[in-house]
Amino acid sequence: MAWNIINTSYPQILRGILQQTTEGLAYVAPTYTVPGSPRAAGNDADQRMVGLTLRRFELNNRAAAANVGIGFRWANQYWGAGQLVAADTPDFTDDTTDAQDAPVGTADFPLMNTTAADGWAVHSARPFSWVSVRIETADVGASADVTADYSNFAGTGWTAITTGAQNFEAVASSLIKAAGVNYTDATERMFVWAPPNNWGKTATGGLNGIPEGRYALRFLCDVATTAASASVIEVGSLVAVESVATLALYSADQTTFSDSYADAVVAFFSVANDGNRVTAEVTMGV
Repeated sequence: MAWNIINTSYPQILRGILQQTTEGLAYVAPTYTVPGSPRAAGNDADQRMVGLTLRRFELNNRAAAANVGIGFRWANQYWGAGQLVAADTPDFTDDTTDAQDAPVGTADFPLMNTTAADGWAVHSARPFSWVSVRIETADVGASADVTADYSNFAGTGWTAITTGAQNFEAVASSLIKAAGVNYTDATERMFVWAPPNNWGKTATGGLNGIPEGRYALRFLCDVATTAASASVIEVGSLVAVESVATLALYSADQTTFSDSYADAVVAFFSVANDGNRVTAEVTMGV
């Protein structure tokens, strides 16, 4: 198989505010044409190929000591998202279309509500390592905490996520936040973690309206607040993460990583710097 060389700067932490675009990615899978499908001009539609393999990567951290990693963005058909409203039963309402649709800049995916303990959830048939959100409208309620939970091993309830070693992103860019720290408009907020081995699929019949057989994350706001909203979201995997010092490299020469859901390659630098750089080899197929 032919290997493509990645050698690019990576100034953002993960996706910046470029979610649901092909910009800012380390590598994007090619497209293919589906004959006879509708498109803006002509009778064919382009679809992006999925399934990528990485090898021989090097992450050059030019900033302060940071967590760095490399992995994949997942194609949209492999995940879903929606709102959680505590007063409803079931309380999950699918809103995947608004989480994934373009153009960016439309504040059509609420992350909070004016009711305490409301929020949102994201889910997939496989465990995922990161969620990246473009915040479009900031929240106003300075007393609002946002907490995170994952579907428990039995798939019948939720396990709280702490801000300890499971999480890799910088505090200032985390979807989890404490009172007095608001989301800011036109910024990226993310959740980057090492998925635990007790993350379970939602049980038969689902969990709070989330379909069964899904690994789910939820983010809840603990008080009524003027709601923050997102325009677009992305989900994916990180196949390698390491803590490195200033001006340090993280590399692997003999390891190969594959992901059948992938349509692009991403990098992760918990401290953004214009000099951060990614070098790797990538090919189609798993």
